[in-house]
Amino acid sequence: MSSLFRILALYNLTVIAAFAAKSEPASPFQSGIEAYQNAEYETAKTQFNAALDLDETAAARHNLGLAHLQLNAPAEAVWQLERAQLLAPLNADYRFKLEALRQQIGLFAGAPKWYTLASQSLPTQAWLILATVSFWLLLAVLILPRLSDTKVSIGLKTLRVISIAALTLSIPSLWINLRLLQTGTVITDRVASLHAAPASAAPESGTARPGERARIIDTYKHFYEVETEGLATGWISKDVFRPLVD
Repeated sequence: MSSLFRILALYNLTVIAAFAAKSEPASPFQSGIEAYQNAEYETAKTQFNAALDLDETAAARHNLGLAHLQLNAPAEAVWQLERAQLLAPLNADYRFKLEALRQQIGLFAGAPKWYTLASQSLPTQAWLILATVSFWLLLAVLILPRLSDTKVSIGLKTLRVISIAALTLSIPSLWINLRLLQTGTVITDRVASLHAAPASAAPESGTARPGERARIIDTYKHFYEVETEGLATGWISKDVFRPLVD
């Protein structure tokens, strides 16, 4: 691990610890921070997992990822940081650390596109509600003046423009978010095999690297059918692949 990444990791934990010390000094989250700062990484991992059992937060996922990284489990660390970024998509520090780690283990480290970040500014449920409300509002604005045989007012024209703009924003954002929720990460620290069928004895159709992202296409018993970011496709065991969302 580079010295820069180590310094950034410790700095973040120190800042969070200062906040936690004022609010919940005896919490598992705070205990995990103290254990991490004392280089007791197994204890830190246990405490951050306990904190997540109480309440899943982006900070706990982020810190758990750093603990896994110190325990030489970079693929698991990638998943934890991916999850932290999902919970706090606009946190630039989480995004930087995730991409730095991916680059460190030999994965593509390109920053997410602006439209991906924009789509994550609201949760999927919020985009769905916005799209639904906008659709029915636009329908009402178009139909009601015809039914009542009245002239379209400036107010109705304004509502029409607003509803069209909201639909234009919400539908692509909803699609991007739903695609993101169908992804996962290879969590083994060795190259994982992809198979041509959902069985370990099936011929190998490709490989997936530790920490690599993949889109879930289908599932069958103990296997996922995936397409990796390297464009390899095949079936992978659930033992070595974890979806971003359960």
